[in-house]
Amino acid sequence: MKKINFLFLGVVVCNLCFSQPRLTQSINAHWSFFKGDINQAAQQNFDDSDWKVVGLPHTWNDKDVLPDENRGYYRGVGWYRKHLNISKTNLEKRRYLHFEGAGQEVMLYINGSPVGTHVGGYSAFTFDVTDFLVKGDNVLAARVDNTPNPNIAPLSADFTFFGGIYRDVFLIETDQVHFNMLDHGSKGIFVTSSEVNENEAVLQIKGSVDNDTDESRKVSVRAIVYDETYKAVSEIEEKIKLTAYSSSSFDLQKKLKDIMLWSPAQPYLYTIEVQLREGDVTKDEVMSRTGFRWFRFDPSKGFFLNGQPLKLMGANRHQDYWGMGNALSNDQHRSDLELLKAMGGIFIRLAHYPQDPAVLDAADELGLLVWEEIPLVNEITLSEEHDQNAEVMLKEMIRQHYNHPSVILWGYMNEIYWAHRFLDEAVVTKHTDATVTLARRLEKVARAEDPSRYTAMALHNYPLYEASGIAEIPMVVGWNLYHGWYYDTYGDFGKFMDEQHKKHPGRVHIISEYGAGSDPRLHSTAPERFDFTVEGQKRFLESFLEQIQERPFIAGASVWNLIDFSSERRIDSNPHLNNKGLATTDRTPKDPYFLFQAALSQKPIIKIAETNWVERSGYPNAGDTTVTQPVQVYSNLPDVELWMNGTSLGTKQIHHSSATWSVPFTHGSHEFRATTPSNTSGLNDQLTIHFQYIPTELSLQKNRIDIAINAGCNYSFYDEKGKVNWLPDKAYAKGSWGYIGGEPLYVSKKIGTKEDILTTTDLDPLYQSIRIGSEAYQFDVADGWYEVELFFVENYPRSRRFVEGKESPTHPGGLRQMKVSINDQVLYGNLDLLKTYGYNYPLMKRVKIKAHHSKGIKVSLEALKGETTISAIRIRQL
Repeated sequence: MKKINFLFLGVVVCNLCFSQPRLTQSINAHWSFFKGDINQAAQQNFDDSDWKVVGLPHTWNDKDVLPDENRGYYRGVGWYRKHLNISKTNLEKRRYLHFEGAGQEVMLYINGSPVGTHVGGYSAFTFDVTDFLVKGDNVLAARVDNTPNPNIAPLSADFTFFGGIYRDVFLIETDQVHFNMLDHGSKGIFVTSSEVNENEAVLQIKGSVDNDTDESRKVSVRAIVYDETYKAVSEIEEKIKLTAYSSSSFDLQKKLKDIMLWSPAQPYLYTIEVQLREGDVTKDEVMSRTGFRWFRFDPSKGFFLNGQPLKLMGANRHQDYWGMGNALSNDQHRSDLELLKAMGGIFIRLAHYPQDPAVLDAADELGLLVWEEIPLVNEITLSEEHDQNAEVMLKEMIRQHYNHPSVILWGYMNEIYWAHRFLDEAVVTKHTDATVTLARRLEKVARAEDPSRYTAMALHNYPLYEASGIAEIPMVVGWNLYHGWYYDTYGDFGKFMDEQHKKHPGRVHIISEYGAGSDPRLHSTAPERFDFTVEGQKRFLESFLEQIQERPFIAGASVWNLIDFSSERRIDSNPHLNNKGLATTDRTPKDPYFLFQAALSQKPIIKIAETNWVERSGYPNAGDTTVTQPVQVYSNLPDVELWMNGTSLGTKQIHHSSATWSVPFTHGSHEFRATTPSNTSGLNDQLTIHFQYIPTELSLQKNRIDIAINAGCNYSFYDEKGKVNWLPDKAYAKGSWGYIGGEPLYVSKKIGTKEDILTTTDLDPLYQSIRIGSEAYQFDVADGWYEVELFFVENYPRSRRFVEGKESPTHPGGLRQMKVSINDQVLYGNLDLLKTYGYNYPLMKRVKIKAHHSKGIKVSLEALKGETTISAIRIRQL
């Protein structure tokens, strides 16, 4: 019996020795939420029974930023409440609430008592709640506020500032003797390595220990290093004597031999368990991972990792999802990085703010090198409170993500002079000087916090960066350049960078942003600047990629953007969206994604890069019986053969990852297959393209007439819901159809208007293309009945990128007046779109008309004042 009791006691002691000393558990479930501010919401006995029950992550802006015929989104206060039960045993522990992120100001209350506040919408933060919790039921109340605040960055930016507790929340329980829990939201231990080479490295682990008891304690900090198989390969230990209610720092260092290096090709990670022990009892334990690598930037040769040159090619990434806002799961975060890795990318810029811990974990595991930055975008406020908040954000970011081997760059400003254009001339110098002073301050902080990494700043094409000297402050200069999109031509990009390198031969350059917008519904065989066609995005990125790759002094480049993302104030062809992504908001790759896959991937790639243009239509040139349109293939193989319906269209050599065939299309479905004689594994790609053939000579039309014209442009628009292909505009010829007179509308040298068309959410591109000054559209159709649809809008006359607030539906008008008739039947005797509807409000008129006496259908537009205008026209035979 005594033997059995002894054995039982041994089991109990063993369990106590090896039970987990720290408990970290999410408390995401069953929060009560109210959008708005309520004075008594923090009180313990407040009745929240009519509030909405939500789970975290959560944002209140998941729906009001979508195309909804309205502008603006809620920026204000939201309240969250949750009941939390604490047992008697738990009261012997220390307890902390750890928020991974909430936008953008948080005030936490427990049982009606204020616990603390946090400022900033993108960093984690931790509250010590030990003295606020009681045995039994406790009420947590968090007041979250994303109201614009001039002292909290970002002040303005081309993305949506979502509100809410949009990342995970954890309750953490520790012993009374524990690692520091309140160091800027970090783990409290900081892992780095130095003197790294192919075989060995010096591992350093720093941190501090807190003793929250009234007794002195003798403890030791022990770090155990495990390889990827969880085999212990090294151990470091340091003894510490703690007085009552005190803290003490530690610094463990040891040279490790026979190490495995971390790289994009082989992202080898070691696990480090840092234990706080008192005798044989583990009082606290923190796990972190690390990878051994060394790197440097060279102003002439670019970036080197582990002694080898490596071009940092990848993308920027925002953290939102269509219909979900920024309240993403860990799996969704990781999936985005897997999308980049599958593209062949090895570099990611987390723009423009610190992102979820799951993102950094995924970057470590996948082998993606990271530029991370704080949200100091476009402009600053001239106040010490603003600058102090920015400094705290920088410290939070660095300390929270210090241990990640993927991070190589800390950034702290993006296009910080962008808003200078709106400043009064009298204060420009004052703002410039203050911005430079803040940059020097943040640079000093970053270098002091982490001497092992480089600092970075992203500049745009604006001379003041050079004139003010701010470009000399960071260790790496990033350039956000859009030659051929917002300004100049594609080739001017290379000229600009060559000039920069010539002027500043000792400066490290990286392309932090480059990109062009695209709407997968828009297509052109002759794209032009700012038309938002997929082909325009292709040409832009093909040119930039070639120019970047042929310049070794450019250390790398991150395309803007990996994924289309929410920007509620934006207009363009997809309102409320920045559509420069290589993938759509639902993460479907656009065709330019496959350009990068072919250019960057190490595995063989063949891709028919027409996945966005499988529903086509077109009309032949005079005398032709087929419509010639391009089919493009991206590949990293020497040559590719393209087949259509089993017939070879020939083999072409691949140049700069691309080859294009001019394909004769007829009406119907066409099966394409791309193969290569250079690969014996049978690698191929297949794609079906459906083509609607529209004769230019209407007498040859065998099917019922249905012609839809996207007036005033040379690109087509595919209405995905209506399944209608709207053709590019064309001039009238006898026996055919088209416009008589007029010119395409250009606003600030950009084709069409890019304003969002109010009261419609799907047809913006149809109204945004406009032919002005046209006399008529003539259709030489056979006699019979037809349905005619006419589309008009009075476009806002200036070019705007961002719009807030609603347009007035009323206006005195008088700027444009016209008469609209069909076959001499007057529809509008004096149509004043502006007076009747206002700017950007659409008018669609549908009329049934009879063609007779072989005169076809003529839509006449007569200018009474100003010029005539029309956006689209459709003729459908009944």
